[in-house]
Amino acid sequence: MHVSLLAPSSRLIVAFAALALSGALGALALPSCAHTASEEERNNARIHHDIAINALNNNDLRGALGELLAAVEQDPELPQAHNALGLVFHAMGRLDDSLEHYHKAIALKPTFSDAYNNMGVLLIDLGRYDDAIAAFKVATGDILYPTPSLPEGNMGWAYFKKGDNEAAQRHLRNAVATNPKFCRGYEWLARIALEQDRAAEVVVNCRRFEKYCGADPLIVKTLAPDYLRQMQYYLAMALLKQGESDAARATLSACASDDAANEFGGKCLASLRALR
Repeated sequence: MHVSLLAPSSRLIVAFAALALSGALGALALPSCAHTASEEERNNARIHHDIAINALNNNDLRGALGELLAAVEQDPELPQAHNALGLVFHAMGRLDDSLEHYHKAIALKPTFSDAYNNMGVLLIDLGRYDDAIAAFKVATGDILYPTPSLPEGNMGWAYFKKGDNEAAQRHLRNAVATNPKFCRGYEWLARIALEQDRAAEVVVNCRRFEKYCGADPLIVKTLAPDYLRQMQYYLAMALLKQGESDAARATLSACASDDAANEFGGKCLASLRALR
């Protein structure tokens, strides 16, 4: 399973909406890794893991957690289950539990590039940028890793959070060049360029996002509507900086929303009203 909590094409990004579950599940004990699983137990663990992944893809954190706890109870040495537990606990805000399971996954399978990538995302949230970069480097160094744009793009964001803009943009540009449908890469490049008042680069990256992500119906199905509005808002702000008021107004009209749940829809609406 090749996912990243920071990759918008993954449905897991929506799982952060279920943070409230973490308190209700706080009393759950993590299973012990004391026994060696039988063949039957290993098979049962894989079944529980597969059911959990389906639950994750349907944003059912509680269901996924229950299946994964059952999986590691049956087979404590199933690295894929520990990696998935890392994802679930991260989404629930239980960061220490998440890190513990990523470490278990890697200890059981030292070449587990997905776990390194996902752990790196967690380490960014923990503010441990150098450790995150080190984890992403392990994943990008795996020539068999099928989605190298994920750890490279995530590494670029870690460099940006660390304050190294040059390295950040180098890795992000390489990530979207390797995989033009790495949507988050365009967002991050646009955000960096907007922050640094480079409007032309914002426009370029927002247009590329529209071409490779916004125009792909399969990708759009996995993106929150406000994420699309976010990219339109960045584009409108850049167009305004370039003096293209009419184009900016048209873009803001497309993304404006008075739904309180849509942060960027509201920003588009407020900016549109300010232009009138």
